Amino acid sequence: LPSRFRMSSSRPHSFSKVRVEDLDLSDDEAAHPPADPMGGMVGGAMGEMMGGMGAMGGGMAGGMGGAMEMDDFDVEEDTSSHMGENMIGEELDISRGTGECLKKLVKPGVGYDNPINPYEVHINYSARIKGEDGPFDVHYVSRPCIFTLHPEGEGCPVPVGVCKALRTFLKGETSILTLQPSVAFGEAGDPARGVPPNAVVEFEVTLLSYFKVETSPDGHISIKCIEDAKTWEVFEEHSEVFVAYELKLADGTVVMSADGSKASPPFVMGADAQNAAAGFPAFLAPVLQQVHLHSKYVVALAPEAAYGSAGDAALGVPPDAALTLELQVTDVYPVEELAAEGALTKKTLAKGDGWMTPSKGWEVFVHYTLSRPDGTQVRSTRSAEPLVFVCGGEALTGLPRVFEHVIAMKRYESAHFVASAEWSGEAEDGCTLDVELLKWVEVRAVRNTNERVRMKVFEQGVGYEHPNDGAKVEAKVTVRLASDGSTLESSDESLALTIDDDEVVPAIDMALKELSKGAVAELTMPAEWGYTPSLALTRGVPLSAVGQALVVSVELLAFERAKDEWVLDKDERRVIQQRKKEQGNRLFADGRFAQAAPKYEKSLSIVHDHEDKYDAESEWPEVNKLRVVCLLNKAMCYLKLDDPKEALDQAEKALSIDPQSAKGFLRRGQAHSRLGNLAEAKADLLHVVKLDTSNRDAREELLVLKGKFEAHRLKEKALYSHMFDKISLQK
Repeated sequence: LPSRFRMSSSRPHSFSKVRVEDLDLSDDEAAHPPADPMGGMVGGAMGEMMGGMGAMGGGMAGGMGGAMEMDDFDVEEDTSSHMGENMIGEELDISRGTGECLKKLVKPGVGYDNPINPYEVHINYSARIKGEDGPFDVHYVSRPCIFTLHPEGEGCPVPVGVCKALRTFLKGETSILTLQPSVAFGEAGDPARGVPPNAVVEFEVTLLSYFKVETSPDGHISIKCIEDAKTWEVFEEHSEVFVAYELKLADGTVVMSADGSKASPPFVMGADAQNAAAGFPAFLAPVLQQVHLHSKYVVALAPEAAYGSAGDAALGVPPDAALTLELQVTDVYPVEELAAEGALTKKTLAKGDGWMTPSKGWEVFVHYTLSRPDGTQVRSTRSAEPLVFVCGGEALTGLPRVFEHVIAMKRYESAHFVASAEWSGEAEDGCTLDVELLKWVEVRAVRNTNERVRMKVFEQGVGYEHPNDGAKVEAKVTVRLASDGSTLESSDESLALTIDDDEVVPAIDMALKELSKGAVAELTMPAEWGYTPSLALTRGVPLSAVGQALVVSVELLAFERAKDEWVLDKDERRVIQQRKKEQGNRLFADGRFAQAAPKYEKSLSIVHDHEDKYDAESEWPEVNKLRVVCLLNKAMCYLKLDDPKEALDQAEKALSIDPQSAKGFLRRGQAHSRLGNLAEAKADLLHVVKLDTSNRDAREELLVLKGKFEAHRLKEKALYSHMFDKISLQK
């Protein structure tokens, strides 16, 4: 027996969860023949349960199962495959309009899944010639018809039309199928059953249940899922698998078993020698490659896959014995190699919640225990406060490098790491770290603050809506000095404010626009994002707080969003355009250039691409005037922030609207000058003087530019002089 066999890579997308106790097949000799321990799950000599699977041309060559498409029947996820109470008595053509197979619902089924190839189906049916009274074939509950679905009906004891139509059935469904000869008994009919040539037949079919069945390429192992837990995890190399099973002879005698508890050794995927030493049978390896966590299976093992012609006297397995394996994986510890040559491995003991993992820069809280290879504990946080550190991909100062991999863990995940000295920080290889990720705090920059204002989100809040500009907000806000923690403002109850109305420090507004209802966060902001003198007076804060770094705690209690931008009319847009420009001007006057720039941008964006809303002669020119002012003010902000490239972009946008703007040429000239584009700067500044001879800023900038030209000339002179000196030396 090879160490493993590969099944088809085409796995069904959905399985039916079937409980054995629901089947009521205790008297069903066809389902449980006493002399056949294989339960009829393997074709040919391994039983009749597959309904002639052995006649399928060597079984399912090419691997276990996988969904096979049927081109001529309509079996997609549509009306015919999910017929409800409201469709009782309705007849549908499920043969893509050919009329070969009509389906009339008698009793709806349950659930959402339909059987697919090569599932094993259990059905009752009554068949008759259309127009005649008595049935020519019947299967009842006490002895249902059991077979494996096949796209062309091979090995099926019912006509191909029934086999194909079953893919549209739900569990428990009863429907009447009207089959034309082409999908029934054909031109020849079936004289043995009393079916004449070219007969149209009707099958009243009830789908009792169905099971996923997969068979190995050699036909020696067949795996039937009898209870599907709807888990899809596969067990990778090195994973530790805890499996409960009973291995039985044909008469039901249990010859080997395991309870799947953590007290017993796990089966280690890919470790054949280790598993053999632990007493696991060799055939368990290929079986575990095809099963899923918590699902229940009955596995039929031919003698070739079990103990062969020799048997196993110690176990009481006679020669050439076919066996049945009842199996369930109770748990699995995935094991992965995180560093080459086993320098660091991770075994996941508890998978954690959800799908999210922390991001770089977030604060994480962990408990851990570091132990030496002999089990001696080095240190632990279990009886103390958890370890808190900033998550990231780089080595963490003073901490074992193992913690770099916390970034890939989920909340409440527990993992066991085995580390080399390099990864553990200890003197010897093989030390272990047991790490549990308790929680994390999201840390990010508040938008439009140039990464200067940082926000820790302790509680995410509920829902996906956030306040927008103009929203009415109720929040708890506490402002403290970063230097000594003294409180400057505190709202014990709640603070009512309107977003972006300059009622509080602007960064608070910006942060609130990123939070959901119920969110709790903390902001850290440098001095340039703190109080201005005017805001300090308005808020009743001592002027000594101006120019101080702040820490702000916020809790968003409730909010009512303002009108969304896309529903604003032209007049409302003009009001916002003007207000944002004025807000920007106030911040600019206070020297808050980084905060003023977003205000000007909002003034611009609120009317951008809305030219069609305004009268071209009486309204749009006024809108454009304000646009030019905001673009040039924004350019000046970027010059103050030492970002001449962005300033150049804003100035050019202003000149595209007003090509004769003296201030536009001035700002562009200043940007060129700072970028070292001296010729372009000179041209722009001379043009300013030409447009406005009294422009003192342009003249002062020209004097500065003259100095830059002179410095450039002297630099080039020194460069060429040095070059000529080299030439002289070479001669």
